[in-house]
Amino acid sequence: MISKPAGLLSQGDSSNEDSLVTFFQKLWGRPYVGLVHRLDRNTSGIMVVAKRSKAAQRLTDSLQNDEIKRTYFAWVEGTPPNTLTLKHYLKKNKSNNVVTVYEKPAPGAKEALLAAKKIRTSTFERTPITLLEVRLETGRSHQIRAQLAHEKYPIVGDQKYGALTSLPGRDARPALHSWKISFPHPTTKEILTFEDPMPKDLDL
Repeated sequence: MISKPAGLLSQGDSSNEDSLVTFFQKLWGRPYVGLVHRLDRNTSGIMVVAKRSKAAQRLTDSLQNDEIKRTYFAWVEGTPPNTLTLKHYLKKNKSNNVVTVYEKPAPGAKEALLAAKKIRTSTFERTPITLLEVRLETGRSHQIRAQLAHEKYPIVGDQKYGALTSLPGRDARPALHSWKISFPHPTTKEILTFEDPMPKDLDL
């Protein structure tokens, strides 16, 4: 288990910047790193990384079988209801890295499911904001950001998806944090649960 800071890529891209994968390649002294799932560059929080290919495959199978449970904290603009259950269809535009949300099935779009509940409300930059606990039922690119924005509750600081606010000191850093993850151990099948506290920059 690792806690990824905001600003770090999960996996390298054409920019050749350092990433979580390159960090572990240097730490372990070998090229293989089992990246079971990813977080957006500016999303912080807990992740699972496998050292061996067999463990990585078993964890990937668990992810596909909905045995890995991922829960996030998200500060959103507005005051959503106490609970939300969202189902949409998402399609990512690779040219601008923005996800389009559809209410009904659409060509090339993948089903996206999440559930959220309200934790507390506050005010930020004179805007009412709400802290949500969000559980992913599927793992699509930009899923939480795009689905909540579609419902008129963009994540605080996420100007790419329509937020009116901006977090101090972090341009366009969405107030999104991977808080908790549970999964079966790849060998013993014991259910393991880990948590990563909210970082200081999201203490709004």
